[in-house]
Amino acid sequence: MKYGKFMFLMVVALLALGVGSVMAQDAVAPQALVIWSNDGDANNVVLQEQFAKWAEAVSPGSTLEIVQKETEVERTDLQAAALAGSGLPDMVLGPNDPIGVYVDSGIVQPLDELFDISQYPFNIGAAQVGGETFGVPTNAGNHLMLMVNKSLVPTVPDTWEELVAAAKAVTEANPEVQGFAYNLNETFWFLPFVHGFGGSVYDADGNMVLDSQPWVDAFQFVQDLKFKDQAVPEECDYNCANDLFKAGSVAMIINGDWAIGEYLDTEKSPALGPDNLVLAPWPKLPNGERPKPFTAGKFISIPVGVEGEKLAAVQSFVTWLTTDPDAVTAYALGTSRLPAIAAVTVDAAANPILAESAAALTTGVGMPADASLRCMWDSVKPNLEGVMSNSMTPADAAAESQIAADDCLAG
Repeated sequence: MKYGKFMFLMVVALLALGVGSVMAQDAVAPQALVIWSNDGDANNVVLQEQFAKWAEAVSPGSTLEIVQKETEVERTDLQAAALAGSGLPDMVLGPNDPIGVYVDSGIVQPLDELFDISQYPFNIGAAQVGGETFGVPTNAGNHLMLMVNKSLVPTVPDTWEELVAAAKAVTEANPEVQGFAYNLNETFWFLPFVHGFGGSVYDADGNMVLDSQPWVDAFQFVQDLKFKDQAVPEECDYNCANDLFKAGSVAMIINGDWAIGEYLDTEKSPALGPDNLVLAPWPKLPNGERPKPFTAGKFISIPVGVEGEKLAAVQSFVTWLTTDPDAVTAYALGTSRLPAIAAVTVDAAANPILAESAAALTTGVGMPADASLRCMWDSVKPNLEGVMSNSMTPADAAAESQIAADDCLAG
């Protein structure tokens, strides 16, 4: 993945949005297709609209059933259907991290012979395992960033020291408003701190290295954020931070690009909307570095067993959805995501929020699709919970995470 090139195109060379029509494709026999999606009901509406446009032009009579599933449910249900030998969908839409699991389980098929992979220069590597491609990107990003209600915090903090001060000032001015909140017990929200302190999941030889000083430093930092700085609520999960931010009861949160569309909708987020929402990179740590979130995007994978005319329809639709400028504009930018192709870019003047999201993406690191990453997620979470309940020291949390990961990898 050439993320530097991606950022140059996305942030510096801001071009006008592409304009076009449904790309010329050979007619496809009508099919009844099923896709499992974790993209949310609102985005699934846009997906259905785009399918209808493709079907009208290329495959009249085709239908698409969209089954919404949360990420973990989507993964476990897909594995269960594969074991049962029935019930697999024709497409799976989700983040890149389960792809390695699907590949190891023999659930999804390689796509290099079905798609022109060169058209997705930014993040295709996040869907590749062993040199083969198992997902086509519908967007780029899936990154966490700082989100601020500027009616409560007029100046976006650039350091964690500034964030803590701003958060306390908000609560002092109005005790009913929490200055800052985030999903503090989830590893996905914790790992950027590890990256910011110079750590990683794997070393140069591919070994998992969780019991290292950067991991200890990261555990110490988030523990201090809660107990020393008192900058976060006693308990707060995703729904807590998300709901309070939308209502104006939290001034700043860390969340992902998937939430932008909802935050811009004042019916769903009455305290936000385009007038109050500001996006920014994570604040700088005491070492001068910013926490670095994992980046990838959403991808469509095709299960094994999809073949013949049904596969031809899936191939045609996915190609159009992810490469036709109008379709990309409607589905990626239309759902407040960043495009995964170079032909469609972000006009900062026309869409400042997405330009801010693109700028935040520059601080991220690419997420691998390696199935072993599951061992890291599962091993770190209970130890992070121990740190955030003040029942475990940062050093012990790092050591126990490594032991659990080693056991997981050995099993």
